[in-house]
Amino acid sequence: MINQYSNPNGLSANLIPSPRVTTINQIHNLEFPGTRLRRWRMLFSAACLVAIHFLASTAALAQSSECSTVMAPMRDGTGLATDVYVPRAQGNGPFPIILTRTPYNKGNCDSQRAEYFAGRGYVVMIQDERGRHQSEGVYYWLRDEGWGERRDGYDTIEWAAAQPYSSGKVGTMGASFTCANQFLTAPTRPPHLEAMFCDEYSANSYRDVFWPGGALHMVLPTWLLTQGEMVKPLRANVPGHRGYLGSVDAWSSWYGDHVEAENDFTASMFSDMYNDLIGNPYYNDYWRQLAVDERWSDIDVPIYHLGGWYDRHIHGTVRHYNGILSSGGERARAAQKLIVGPWTHGGATRGNPRVGALTFPGSTIDYNGLRLRWFDYHLKGIDNGVMDEPPVRIYIMGDNVWRDEMDFPLSRQVEKSFYLATGPADSIDSLNDGLLRPELPDEELPDRYEYDPARPVPTMGGDLFVQPSGAQDNRLADQQSLTYTTEPLMEDMEVTGFSRVELFASSSAVDTDWVVTLVDVHPSGFAQHLRQTLLRARYRDGDEKPVFMEPGIIYPFTIGIHPIANVFKKGHRIRLTVTSSSFPKWYPNGNTGKEMLDDRPGVIATNTIYHDTEHPSRLILPVIPRR
Repeated sequence: MINQYSNPNGLSANLIPSPRVTTINQIHNLEFPGTRLRRWRMLFSAACLVAIHFLASTAALAQSSECSTVMAPMRDGTGLATDVYVPRAQGNGPFPIILTRTPYNKGNCDSQRAEYFAGRGYVVMIQDERGRHQSEGVYYWLRDEGWGERRDGYDTIEWAAAQPYSSGKVGTMGASFTCANQFLTAPTRPPHLEAMFCDEYSANSYRDVFWPGGALHMVLPTWLLTQGEMVKPLRANVPGHRGYLGSVDAWSSWYGDHVEAENDFTASMFSDMYNDLIGNPYYNDYWRQLAVDERWSDIDVPIYHLGGWYDRHIHGTVRHYNGILSSGGERARAAQKLIVGPWTHGGATRGNPRVGALTFPGSTIDYNGLRLRWFDYHLKGIDNGVMDEPPVRIYIMGDNVWRDEMDFPLSRQVEKSFYLATGPADSIDSLNDGLLRPELPDEELPDRYEYDPARPVPTMGGDLFVQPSGAQDNRLADQQSLTYTTEPLMEDMEVTGFSRVELFASSSAVDTDWVVTLVDVHPSGFAQHLRQTLLRARYRDGDEKPVFMEPGIIYPFTIGIHPIANVFKKGHRIRLTVTSSSFPKWYPNGNTGKEMLDDRPGVIATNTIYHDTEHPSRLILPVIPRR
């Protein structure tokens, strides 16, 4: 049966029924050998029919919707596969719509989260992005989501609003890439977009996540690989195959294109997405087409922002919140909310208080319930008090409590400096075991270490995109680095907000990386990784062109540390770890000054950190006075 749903472009959209319960009616055809079993056959058949009827009825009751797959038309005629869950027991509508657009496979009308919202009076749509899974077209990450030639987010929202079951109010929700496409769509101002719930994505894809501080973050190459989008022959592969083996026809087609285009192997082998990522290491117009932070003033929609202290996008989440709050349209400025827990990427959805090696009591939330309250208010007009609550809610690690705030960063923060100094701190067997102390340094000798790009320091937890992630023990990395550690604290100290490091440093190379890690050292010695950031030396004056160092010359470097909310408890120590690599988080700098593909073989750099009267390197923390 084919149903026709209307759409604003006047094109038909095929509705493909996806039955939920399959009745097994072949049970009577089972053959039992021997006449003595005939009676048992009849009894068994009757019992099975009763059981099947009971299970089918139970399954039907558990289903809150009728779901079918629709090919939603875009402005260029491309059809995007969309599972549409229409409420079963909520009357005839019309209903508000909640939309998620995803590169991760919408499934086959089998989303439990969709059922949750459908059971509460929403039509839920889950759509495969262009070129992914059941959708038509060619995939290119994020390009067709925003304000470019194709505007798939805008077109889908307006198509959804025009359906006969729709109330005309559309909300969007999703995390990571399914949050990214929301932010890219928001500046286009679809008339029927009423609210967003967005988890964990950056405000600026270049600066926040893909080339943060100037080094290639390995998350996107990893993502392209795991999603089958790294290598070009996969596009021409046999239908339904998303692996890495390819086929004879696919490889033959690839080789013909390779010869005809006279491309080198790299240009022919890897996808345009990968080649563009590697080929644009400086901020330029390629990255501006994805820069939502340059279009905050065009956003005028209520947004609930969700982030995690151990998520790689937390600084972008906070920047989105503050940027739209100050620069967005009138409606947006009045309706921005922020919640941050101790979670890794996607951790809010898992309902597990354990994050890495530590457990954070009371940190789990009713994730669907939170989203439901937001959409009930903005899409149904239910005055449930969600907009009367403080706009910011954060989990304070260490104290392990939730706290409501009126802003973030907190206006009552007081910056406190801790200066790098010669040790020993008697805290760890690192390259120097230096001290962090509140007093300005005296005349001291600098600390030197060799950085060999062939032997990078391992990433130990934090916002790493593979395991181990979260609150992990950083000691293995600390032992291979310079460390600066306070004496045990005499009282609790809350650090909530953005920290930064001001380093005075030199190198024997024309370029190198500076990696800093903020660590909470427990009395047991467990070194809790909190936040880690990087600055490539050639990017110290900006990210649009390189400025190389002169070997041996001392330069000042300011390195921002992404936000945290952590109470360093009495008896704990604060540690700053300094090194020049963290792999696999970032691709190592070869120290040659060449661009990434030519930055081999690398050279060993002797890197020096200065901490004396003329060069007072320091860690600056946002300290919150204890109440």
